[in-house]
Amino acid sequence: MAALIAVALWQFGSAGVIHAKAWLAPVLIERAWQKSREENDRVRPWPWADTWPVAKLTVPSLGIEQYVLAGANGASLPFGPGHVFGSAQPGDPGTIAIAGHRDTHFRFLELLGTGDEVHLSSADQGEQVFIISHRTIVDARTQGIEPATTGSELILVTCEPTNAFSSRGPYRLVVTAAAAYTDEPNQQPAF
Repeated sequence: MAALIAVALWQFGSAGVIHAKAWLAPVLIERAWQKSREENDRVRPWPWADTWPVAKLTVPSLGIEQYVLAGANGASLPFGPGHVFGSAQPGDPGTIAIAGHRDTHFRFLELLGTGDEVHLSSADQGEQVFIISHRTIVDARTQGIEPATTGSELILVTCEPTNAFSSRGPYRLVVTAAAAYTDEPNQQPAF
């Protein structure tokens, strides 16, 4: 009986740690973002983090505010959407790609439609505004994402279907937004 109670306490304790991390991580990421903007430097949310906030993504019409972390990988995606390495940096001209999990941070992508605004704030105090231009579903096994050849764009990617409770398949929902304007230090408008 004592072993059963010990196992139950251990399970409840493990669940408590998971909930504590889920509550604490966003607080630490927000603090790291603020400090990054103040110091104009990479600030990790906790000392052993393999990622850091690189941008703040806002969708005013849906009340969405999320911090974008460096890298779209296992170190960042559990805590927020991730900037895809190799794409343009938030605040720079070019194609900025951001990925997120369909069942957490990027659940809202299914609600975005043509004409909706997405704001992307960079660590250097600038802000870019993008307007959703189209949505498409691609097969990741055979199709890539074509970056813009001129101007700036934002590409948001998540697994498809977004509302399924099943294992991840090969399909991706790709939401593309064209730059409306930029308010970046030392940058020209992106259009």
